[in-house]
Amino acid sequence: MPKTWPVSLLPLEKVTDKQLQTLGEILWSWTLCEECKSGRSCTEACPSQRLKRLGRFFERYKDLTASYEADAAPGECAALSTHEDLFAIIKRLKLEPDITRADFAAKVFKPDTRRRLPSSADRERAINLAVKVMAMVNCSAQRQSSGLLEHGLSHAPWRSDLTFSQFIVDIFPMTDHPSLNDDDLKGSMDLKAALMAKKLKKRIGLKLQPTDDLRRHLKLDRKTKVVEIYHHTAFLKEHLRLTKDRAPNMSVSESIRLGALPRQLALECLDSVQKILFPLTDRKSKSLLLSLTSTSSFDPDCLRFDSASIRNNDEKDIAYHYFGERLAELYDELENPTPHGSLEKWLERRSGARYIMLATLIGVIFAVILGMAGLAVGGYQAWVGYQQWQHPVSGM
Repeated sequence: MPKTWPVSLLPLEKVTDKQLQTLGEILWSWTLCEECKSGRSCTEACPSQRLKRLGRFFERYKDLTASYEADAAPGECAALSTHEDLFAIIKRLKLEPDITRADFAAKVFKPDTRRRLPSSADRERAINLAVKVMAMVNCSAQRQSSGLLEHGLSHAPWRSDLTFSQFIVDIFPMTDHPSLNDDDLKGSMDLKAALMAKKLKKRIGLKLQPTDDLRRHLKLDRKTKVVEIYHHTAFLKEHLRLTKDRAPNMSVSESIRLGALPRQLALECLDSVQKILFPLTDRKSKSLLLSLTSTSSFDPDCLRFDSASIRNNDEKDIAYHYFGERLAELYDELENPTPHGSLEKWLERRSGARYIMLATLIGVIFAVILGMAGLAVGGYQAWVGYQQWQHPVSGM
């Protein structure tokens, strides 16, 4: 009969620095120096030197794993008992990105004569957690209820008959937006310059909100006037280091086997933050970004511009195929802001160019006020004249 062990309700609640180093090895194939391997202070050029820069990502990892609650009934075992169990799933996911989710789950969680198989729900949650850590995408095994979506708890469904590589392709569709990617370099640059975060805040009052879900980068909520910004730039740079100097036509499956997201996806996300929303050469933009790292938990690495270690020579200016549509939507909101007040909504129903109509209306109201004031002054002067005629002042 299979043996059972007591199940900790929060088995991943604690994590050591050594385990975070191991996570770097598993995710991005870090090759640590001998000092790191022996537990001594690192004294040479070593990937572990970037542990501090990845602080926000590791905080996110700690939050995700600490909230994992083993879904195991008495007599059952948990899908994840240690961080090493999670590392094993991530490693397997990198090795086999082209098998379906159902087949992947069957390979990872094989029946064992020593231990009982975890519950189906717990197995699915363990795989979802691995995807969240590996790709920073909120993932679920099936479609969500409308109630969860209404509350903003959006998870991408990875169906059982879909491979992991196809899942990545599906949740990050590529499109072309001529206004951003055409040959008219000046027009494209003007559009991008208009989308600086400081202008979005000042002109239309957009609020900038950090997100840990890469799918929601540049997602605009017109009703609440909030734009979400994926801010884990240190995480993106690790992916770019892995694919630097590789073949430009690398498939999604090949990228995943390296431990990387599609290179174009990572580049667009990074450049949209550091070159469009917050160009680091602009003093006010950099100051705004600095305040967001202090008050809104944005990754401080957003302020650090790296080039030689992550970028190929032909990647100074890139096209936007993953996030071009959302950049264009932001520009449209800038040019034609969504009406919020009663007056703006009334004007919107009657005219597309509502600001022209609003200016005309204000001019008419101002003219009426001036006319009424002039009429009042004229009436008063007439009354004074009449009173002087009726009651002339006698000479001394």
